[in-house]
Amino acid sequence: MREKRLSSKNLSPVATEPCFWRNKEKILVSVVVPAYNEEKLIASCLMALKNQNFPQQNYEIIMVNNASTDKTGEIAQKMDVRVVFEPKKGVIFALKRGFSQAKGEIISFTDADTMVNKDWLKNIYQAFQKDPGLVFVGGRTIFRPRRVLSYPAEMVINFGCWLAKVSNGVNAAVRKDVYQKIGGLNEKINFNWENDLSLRAKKEGRVFFLWHNPVTTSSRHFRGVAGIRYCLKGIINGIYLILFKKTIFFHFGDVRD
Repeated sequence: MREKRLSSKNLSPVATEPCFWRNKEKILVSVVVPAYNEEKLIASCLMALKNQNFPQQNYEIIMVNNASTDKTGEIAQKMDVRVVFEPKKGVIFALKRGFSQAKGEIISFTDADTMVNKDWLKNIYQAFQKDPGLVFVGGRTIFRPRRVLSYPAEMVINFGCWLAKVSNGVNAAVRKDVYQKIGGLNEKINFNWENDLSLRAKKEGRVFFLWHNPVTTSSRHFRGVAGIRYCLKGIINGIYLILFKKTIFFHFGDVRD
């Protein structure tokens, strides 16, 4: 059966409005944010997550301090979010640590250099509420500041994820029971881990791409020659993952402003 494209615009507010009053204290959604040396950006990321149009008692924010050597963890602790430490460097290890701590029935994830919109969590949760067979949700990514390479990268990533029903790691969510059923994250895939997770989740149910639920993230990976290498590695990994269920490149480099 052909999968339908779902967007927050065509979610009926009457039919899909979550009944939060039935879950006054229950954690419905866990948001996992991996962070390595993000002292310049982590506060704005977490503030956007704390200011969601979603009952505060129904979601938690888990910031994973991934062996940072700066003040990332210290800043996060002052913002009243859960902070856990992962000493093994690598986003895949940070995410596994964060996912293992999640209390919510839905686990959403974004990056420390990313700003989500005010309705981000509500749109994700309503999508899952509307369709019990939905197992994974992805969403559009907007890169800022604008760079020459970020324009084509944004187009390829967004349309590629929409067509293939996969996700970008800065804007997605998965049902926790499905995540556990498929064996969680694969530690052998650090670069394109989100594509691997969504491809495996797709075998357990439906996957939707919420085009009208974008996030804004840093374009710092798309600068100069290093940016071209980054894009090529991502494309090669993505193709190899689809064809052979594994990737070639593990590391994608630490880029900080």
